[in-house]
Amino acid sequence: AIFEIASWNLPSIIIPITHSNGDHQRKNAFNYARSGACEVIEEANLTPHLLVAEIDKIIENKERYNQMKIKAKEFATPEAAEKIAREAIDIAVSHG
Repeated sequence: AIFEIASWNLPSIIIPITHSNGDHQRKNAFNYARSGACEVIEEANLTPHLLVAEIDKIIENKERYNQMKIKAKEFATPEAAEKIAREAIDIAVSHG
């Protein structure tokens, strides 16, 4: 879902599921956050007050908002599905 979120080129707040298989949601969320495109709130820390505060911090700081948009666009890989499909076809053909 993070790549879909990034493709929108918008700032975001990611709340990974605490007990995901292999902790992948948390790892992916923090990796995306390191890019500068999002903030992460751990599910255990999520409160309405914290969520609203994070939303306000992003919306009220236009420079930060715009920087997060840029970072989301940089993170997005819109041609990823096509690259994967081409590689799968090439592998299938080579093993034909």
